[in-house]
Formats: sequence, C-alpha cells, structure tokens
Amino acid sequence: MRQSGTVLGVVALAAALTGAPAFAQMGGGPGFGPGDGMTYGNEDLVIPAAVRGAGKLSSFFVTDLWIKASGSGTATVYYHAADSASSAPTATTTVNLSQPITYLPDVLQKNFGLNAGFGALRVSATFPIAATIRVYNQTGAGAYGLAFMGMPARMGMNSMPMGGGYGMDQYAMYMLGLLPEPGNRVNVNVVATSSSGATGVLEIVDADGSTPSGTGAKSLPFTLAGYSSHQFNDVLADVHSKFAAGDAGLQVRVRMNQGTSGMVMAYAVVNDNATNDGYVVMGSMMNGGRGMGGGMGMGAAQ
Repeated sequence: MRQSGTVLGVVALAAALTGAPAFAQMGGGPGFGPGDGMTYGNEDLVIPAAVRGAGKLSSFFVTDLWIKASGSGTATVYYHAADSASSAPTATTTVNLSQPITYLPDVLQKNFGLNAGFGALRVSATFPIAATIRVYNQTGAGAYGLAFMGMPARMGMNSMPMGGGYGMDQYAMYMLGLLPEPGNRVNVNVVATSSSGATGVLEIVDADGSTPSGTGAKSLPFTLAGYSSHQFNDVLADVHSKFAAGDAGLQVRVRMNQGTSGMVMAYAVVNDNATNDGYVVMGSMMNGGRGMGGGMGMGAAQ
C-alpha cells in the first residue's frame, strides 16, 4: 500500500528445498525453528513490512510489532528502508525482552524515532524468537489493515542452480486469487532476506502461465540490496486474461535470476478502491511440486 513513497505491506516468504527433507517444505534450510515460526537463535528473523505514513483515501498507516521470546535478554531490531542502496540498516534499536511477549505499538516512531517510513524489519537475538506485525490505518472512526508473521531469513526462496534438469516452477512462487481493476488494485512487494541482496523478475502471467494480453507491463525486473525491498504498484493495470475466468484468473510469478546468490520473499495485497481495505495473498511454490509451504506472501497496500 504505497503512494508517493508511503505505504502498506504484508508478507510472504518462499523457499527452495533443494534436497531438503519433506518436512522442511517452506525453506531452503533444514526445517522450522523451535515452533510458531521461531528462529533457532543466532539467526535473523525477517519481517518484510514496516510502514508509517499517508496512503490513499486520507488514510494514515502505522505498524505495531509483537515479539515472542523463548528466553530473556535483548534483541536488536534493524529497519531497512525500501530501495536502499546497501545492506546497512537505515535505523537500529535495542529491545529488552524481559517478558514472554513484548508489544511495541507504532514501532517506527516510538522505537526508531521515524515519523515516516516504508521498508522491512530484521530482528536478531541469541535465543529463539518469533514476531507478528500489524499494519493498519489509524484515521477515521475505526481501523483496517493487515497482519502477518515474520519468518527466519533461511526461509527465503533461492535461485535455480546452474546446470541440472530443473523445471522453472521448482524455483518460482506464484500469487493466485487477485482481483483486477477497476474495483481493485494489486501491489506486490519483494524483499531480500540476506546481506547479499537479490536479483530477479516479477511476471504477470495468464491462468495457464502464458503471457496475457493488454498493454500493461508483464515483466518487472528487480535488483535489491541486502535486506532491502521494492514495491510494484498496481501490477494488473491494463493487463488482461484470454480465459473464461477473466482478469481474476491472472497470476503473479516471482523468480530469481538463475545461479545468483541471496534469497527473496514476496507478498501481495489486493486493495479495494472504494474502501481502501485490503487482503493478503501469499506466494506458493505448489506448481513445482515442493509442497504447500514453498512460499508465503504478504501484500502491499497503497
């Protein structure tokens, strides 16, 4: 959810399971952490949406953060602004985790001192942690927005290795369930989950995976610095399906450039143009036969 440099995001991670056991269906690593999306400790937890600023229809979005800890001590929280030029964090704060759950309302302003921002959070601690974000509009009589769970950085999707008999869908995530214009707008965010960044392409494909019709862009390349992100706004504008389901059958596909380093997460949000409310669509790698959890996504609102 981003307009004129301001935003809303919500997220999804994807995983390449190259040779990993079947239970590790969401990531390139050896499986889940201690539970509830927790890290193993001494690894990064990536939360691919952190927003504070104005959106469409006189909205103003803020972000709340919950951190669940299996131990006590401190965690370092890094804020990485979208479209950063390097992997260096834009801002850093230390949080004392003295309780099982720590609640940080309006985290960008109260913990980082930022009046406006759009990007991702990275949390690091020496003991297992989990986190959930809520991004919501705080103007008007009531609130609306999105929530999603942060995931260990190892859960990001890898690129297809060079050589070998791989199918493209083994290293690609899809977002299905998108509603088109004029009633809706679809924003997609991609986030690098390692310090080496990520390069790849976001593609709009028809129901059968072929190129749809229309004059809108169907291939959108991205190059991300480490832990940075980029939002593609209104990706279905002027793109049309050739099939009976109509434009509601269009899909978004995200994949990294073959043989490149790093990992990526992706997420999408479908925003209602009348109410400004949105729903999350998670990326999936089911197309490659690697299991339901090949990727999760979260959306970007505007």
